[in-house]
Order: sequence, then C-alpha cells, then structure tokens
Amino acid sequence: MPQGRVFGGGSRPILDIRPDSPFVVFYGERAESQDAELTGKLFLHAPESMSVRSIKLTLQGVRKVSWNTSQTVTPQPIVSKNTFLHETQNIFPADGSKKQAHKINAGVHEWAFKFPMPGSLDESVEGLGTNWIVYNLTATLDRGYMSKQLTAQQHIRVIRTLGRDLMETLPMEQQINEDIWANKLTYKITVPQKNYIVGTNVMTDFVLIPLRKGVEIKTIKMELIETRQLFCDYAGRRISNSQETVVAHTEGDMPENSAHTVPQDVADADHHFDEAHRFSMSLALPKSLKSCRQSVDTENIRLSHKLKLYINLHNPEGHTSQLLVKNHVHLFISPNLPPNEDQSVVVDPNILTAAAMRDEAHQNAPPTYGLHQLDELYNDIDPSGFMTPGGHNSMMNSGATTPFYGHSRVGSAENLGSLDAVADGASAAALHNRLHHLSMDQNQPLRLPPSRHHSSGGSTPRSGPDDALHEPPRGYFPADGYDMEALARTPSYNTAVRTPAMTPLSEDLPTYETATSRPSSPSRSPRSGNSTPSSARSLDTLTEETEGNTHLNSQRNTSMEMTRNSGDAR
Repeated sequence: MPQGRVFGGGSRPILDIRPDSPFVVFYGERAESQDAELTGKLFLHAPESMSVRSIKLTLQGVRKVSWNTSQTVTPQPIVSKNTFLHETQNIFPADGSKKQAHKINAGVHEWAFKFPMPGSLDESVEGLGTNWIVYNLTATLDRGYMSKQLTAQQHIRVIRTLGRDLMETLPMEQQINEDIWANKLTYKITVPQKNYIVGTNVMTDFVLIPLRKGVEIKTIKMELIETRQLFCDYAGRRISNSQETVVAHTEGDMPENSAHTVPQDVADADHHFDEAHRFSMSLALPKSLKSCRQSVDTENIRLSHKLKLYINLHNPEGHTSQLLVKNHVHLFISPNLPPNEDQSVVVDPNILTAAAMRDEAHQNAPPTYGLHQLDELYNDIDPSGFMTPGGHNSMMNSGATTPFYGHSRVGSAENLGSLDAVADGASAAALHNRLHHLSMDQNQPLRLPPSRHHSSGGSTPRSGPDDALHEPPRGYFPADGYDMEALARTPSYNTAVRTPAMTPLSEDLPTYETATSRPSSPSRSPRSGNSTPSSARSLDTLTEETEGNTHLNSQRNTSMEMTRNSGDAR
C-alpha cells in the first residue's frame, strides 16, 4: 500500500478522513444540475502491527424539521427526522469479508474513496437550531470482539449555487420600481442586482421627487425579510408552517447633498433632474449562517428573501406617511466564499472585485457584423476549407470565379509576398523595395486570359493588345475535351471565335494594327429619338459605311431603272 505522512507519535491507532474538498458544488436547480463526486483519502496511522476485521466508510444525509403548532389550545411539537442518504463503501478488505481478521503492519496506510453525488440531492441547510440538512462521512475500523472500534467523522457541505450561464447574466439583472405615489412623490428605486452572495452588501439607488409643496423626505429604512416554510407528513397528511424574520436592517436620513436642480445655463434637461433627490444606500448582509441563510427550495425546507424599502414623508399638515416598496432577492453561497466550520463567511474583497469585473465584461453585447466584416486574418492561417467555396488550389476558388478575372489585380504578376513587411510596419526600405519591383513588373507584358465581347448592335468584335499575344486560329477547339473555364464565359470563347464578323466592309476580323490605329470613340451624351451608334465604331468607320451604303443604293437604283426601261421597250 502507498505510504503517507506520519500523524505523530502515540501508542493508539488513528483514523483520519481527508476529502479532496469539503464542499460538493451543484450548479443550477435540481432538474438541471449535473452529477458530482465526493473524493478523498482515508488514512490509518498504526504505531504497531494490529489485527483488523474490516474498515468501512459511510456517507449519510440527515434531515430534521420541527416546529410547534399554534392553532390548538396547547401547542404541540411537530418533529420529523429521517436519513435520506446512506451509502457505505468497503475500504479494507475490498470484498467486505469479516470471516477472519487481517494483520496490518505498523506505519501509515491510505485508501482512496469516491462517492457519486446525484445532482438532485438537497443542499445543506445550516444555522437553524431545529431545522437542518447535513451530510457527514463516518469511517469505522472493526478490530474484533475484545477490542474497541475506531471511528472518524468529517462534515461535508453540499452547496447549490447559480448555474454557470445564470452566473454571467442574472447577477446583473436590475429591478426598477418607478411610479407616482399618492400625488405626493415620484420615485424611481433601482436594485442593481437580484442575486447576492451571503455576507455581501445589497445596494439600492434612489431618485425621489416631491410633487407637493411642503412635502419633506425624512427617514429611509431597508430591511431584509427571511420567510421560512417547513413541510412534513404528520398523522397521514401533509402539514406546513410559515414564519418571517427580519435578518438585516439599516436606517438613515436622506443625505443633505442629494438634491439636484437644473443649472441656470442648461436649457434642455431631463424631467427627472429638476428638484430631484438622487442618492444610494447599502444594506450589509450578516456574515454568519446562524443569522441569515441562503435561499433554499427543497421538498421539506424553503427559504426565500424579500427586500423592503420604507420612505417616510413629512406632510405639510403635520402627519407622516410611509411609502413601502418590496423586491425579491436571491441569496446564494459562492464556491469561492464558502462558510467555515463555525458557519461564518469571510468575504474577500479581492475575490468580489474579480467577480464584478467578470460580470461587467459579460454585460457587453455581442459585436455586430458591421464591426467585423473587414477584420484581417493572421498571416499564418490557411484559408482553405472555411473561406469561399472550394479548397486550396481548387478550380472553384474565389479567385477563379471572380468576374473579369483577366482584368483583376489577382491575376497580375505583382509580388504580394512583399505586403507582409508593410503589414508588420510600413518601413521606408520595405516601401521602396515594393515600388521598385512594381515598376519592373509593369514593364513586362501581362499574361492575361483571352477575352471576347460582342456588342448588341452588330458591331465588329474588338481585340485588345493582350488578345494579340494569344490569338488562337479560327475554328480552334481543344482536342482533349471541353474547356470549362472558357465555357463559363458569356458567350463562351469557342463560340466567339467561330462566329463570323458580319460587316459590309470585310468578312474577316480586324488585325491588331487596324484596331490600334483607329481613334477612340467620341464621348456622347444621351439623346432622345434616334439610337446612339455603338461605341465600338469609330467616326472613320461610320463614314466608310455611309459611303459604301450610298454606292450600293446607287447601283441598286440604276439596276432597277434599266430593268424598267427594258420592260417598256418590249
């Protein structure tokens, strides 16, 4: 067996239970909590060899509910106590056999243990004298008939706190009470949170506006009321008992510097700002479970809390009226601030500050798409698989399917790798090097894919300078199948080269020299009536076509006249 540390001298054997944590934490309500485990080690310090029949470890959960009836002439005590959890593990020997004693050598021996804890278990309720729910671990060592048993006990506390998702949102949920009371006072009372850790403070913000002349705000009082509901089965029926207790309170006058008025140089102000009293008050919660317990909702014990706010008003008639506002609050035990064995909670300001910072961070709304649509990726991220359709080196990448790919900067021979230096820091050397390579690349002809476009007016198709570099023969068709990239264009490249050019002047496509020697098309403004000539035709072309049409028409008229004269002669 593994050896542990020595517990100290002495002639008597000692049992010691050491759980990994004396707290078992459940997050959320009974229906949503996940199961947990209670783990730890059991130590036996044997100063000399000894005979042991068995060693067992038992986990027990005990519940007690009691009160005195008040509806009878003689109060009757109601007591209900039961063990709702009882689990035993055989530590040594593992099979639990007691037929014979086993000899254990002198020294320190340890055994690991693990108890499953269902998420539906009741949480520990402590601090009430006659009503409680407690859990205990008990170790028993049986040494035989003529020897006394050894026992050890360890208190275990089961804590049920807020769910992990609720701890990020609900603790900052505000409760706002805003109304006009008896035409005397307009009030807005805000409780910034609904859930509070036992032992912390409850803050409240006040905005009070007297509506009647002569009404004065006097004492402000805050109280925390704990409502206790007990249930049990008695004489074949289910009975209950309820009572309320003030567990915390504070009282004070309204601060003298709470009045706010509109400055003279301010023309437009909030209507709640004029003659309003703005101030805050704090109620300190007890730091012991004997004075104030957490909110509990179990089958037999229910504890709830209400925050009552009293505002005393002195009326001009001389009497005092009181405004009462109630808010429900939820108290819970934080795993970071658990109670000690004396049931007191030690509040660490550093832990509370860190928790407040986390809550503040969770209040920020998720960023909108407009704030992140132009975010840059890291340089070492491979965009294949999660960017535009297609993987890396695929024919369906966004670069290949971008419109006018031949005229895009993506298809250029520019050295894009030099952009990394500019992204890291726009140094003069990096910029100069980039401009130098760019000027050299511009002196070289660009190798762009061929492109053809037909105009709707039946004009001659244009050929650019780049098309002359890759001019395919007429009737060209790939021998190894269809060119999908060419067919994707509208019209396709193969269709464009096979279509004859229908012009009155020539049946062939214009040469490179002819296309480049023609002057550019004149700029035009929209006209009404006649259609505008196509931009593909130059002024010289239109003149030549006009003269050609005139000549053809003249020949056609002469031929028709000769035919008519010949008929008349007959």
